[in-house]
Formats: sequence, structure tokens, C-alpha cells
Amino acid sequence: MLPRRGTAYAVLLLCHAARLAARRDVADWVRAARSHGTFVAAATDLTSPAEHLLAAGLADQAEGIVLAPPLAGIAGIADGATLRHIARVLLTADPPAWLRIAVSPNGVARHYIPTADLQALEWLDPQLDDMLVDVCRAVSSPRNTEVRKRIGNAAEAVVLAALRADGRHPTHVAAISDAFGYDIEIAGSPVLRIEVKGCSANSRGTFHLSRNEYDRSQFYDDEWLLTQVVFANEAFVAPSLKPAHIIGIFEVNAREIASAVPPDTAEFAWTDSAVITPPPEAWRPAPYAVADVILPGLAR
Repeated sequence: MLPRRGTAYAVLLLCHAARLAARRDVADWVRAARSHGTFVAAATDLTSPAEHLLAAGLADQAEGIVLAPPLAGIAGIADGATLRHIARVLLTADPPAWLRIAVSPNGVARHYIPTADLQALEWLDPQLDDMLVDVCRAVSSPRNTEVRKRIGNAAEAVVLAALRADGRHPTHVAAISDAFGYDIEIAGSPVLRIEVKGCSANSRGTFHLSRNEYDRSQFYDDEWLLTQVVFANEAFVAPSLKPAHIIGIFEVNAREIASAVPPDTAEFAWTDSAVITPPPEAWRPAPYAVADVILPGLAR
């Protein structure tokens, strides 16, 4: 649930009601919160926020409603600082899907935030960007993994569709196992093994590479290729992916990747994953075009 100002106010009323006395269930909780609010409370949806607090783990209903620590100590006054604290708690407990895309080491790129969501959050200005950066640092890594996986899956779908439209017959080996060290295989002489990465226009040319992927690239050499699908900013908020949402598909070979990776030493060898940035001149456009197909969107 996005922390609109009205939502934050509703949570404030619910927290106040929960602290005043034990509440048996959601209906009792909402009734008490409404009775302690001003006339504005009568026009405020309190049931949806109450149910969301329970679903997000910010409240618990056992023998009565109990607030989780992030909300248990908030003030009962609807001032700006309190409402912003509630907004931060709500964003941290249930971060929006676009958060990891909009926030980068360079700050917040607001064009990655859906217009309706941005309008709903603008009441948090001028602290909104700082809050989103702080929340992004605080959210759990599984959320980050989920977003990266969604982008990767979309990139693989783009490349598979493009290869099929080009008359090739790719096998999606990543759907079988991650152990291959690449995502797509095309039979032939030689076999072509393609590792696919997705990125935004701002992060093109850089990618995360696992140690297994790197080792496979060096083992297969000319048969192994990294392909990067560069998505336009609009792709991250569009309900479906269309050809216009893809800036291009680019390739870099295993030898260029090796030249960008520091060699292992007796003192250090990377074992998990690394961020790789081959030189710009190492990249070339893929020899096939983006297919004229519509694919599931990234903003879900």
C-alpha cells in the first residue's frame, strides 16, 4: 500500500486507537479509530490500512490488536514529522516494485516512478528523494533479487523472441538450470551460448556476472557471448513491453569480458559475483532486430 497522506493519517488514527485500549478485531479497531479522529476520519478509509498493517506484519491480531515496534512508539499528533515517519515505515515494510529501479548510487531517477505513484508521494517533498534512498538501503535483499530477476527474465524473453523472429531455434537452458553458466543455447557448428542481461539506459554497459558465468565464458571462449538488452525508461512502468520500449540489444564476447576482470591472485579470488564494465568499444549491436511482439511488463 502506497503511503499517501490520507493513508498515513489513517495509520496514525489506528495506532492511537490500538494504544488506548485492547481491540478485539479489525472491525473494533476501525470503529475505535474513527471515534477518536476528527471529522476527516469519517471520510477516511480505515479498514484497508488496518488490513494492510496486519498483512505487512506491522500489527498482529492474536487475542487483540498489537502494534509492531516500528509503529508502537509513534506520537499521537498528526504533524509532518509523525506522518513522514509512518510513510517511511510503510515503504520499508512493503517497498514498491519500482524502488530498486528508481534508486541508484546516483540518487533517485523520478522518471522511473509511475506518474500516479509520484503524485501520491509528492506530499513528502522535499524529503522524498532522501527517504526513498534510505528505504532502498533498508529493504531486504530478497526484494532486490526479485526485481533483478524480473528484469533478467524480461531480457531473456526479448532475446528469445528476437532470435525466433530471425529464423533461429534457441533453447532456453536457463529454464532448466542455472548451472549452465548461460541462458540460451543455439545448436550449430559452433554452438552459440548466450548469457543475457537486462539494464536501463542509465546502467548500460555494466552488468553483474557470477563466478560460474565467468568461468563458463572462459571455458567456451568463442562459443560464449554476453547479450545486454537496454530498456528505455518507460519500460519500467509500462503494463506491457513493446518494441518501442527497447533501446537496443548489444553483445560483448568472452575475451573482452576477461580483459575487464582483474586476474585471481594467491591472496584473493572472487567467488560469488562481480560488477563488470567492458570498454565501450567492446560492445557491438546484435545481428538481429527486436521482434515485433508484446511481452509482459516489468511494473508488476
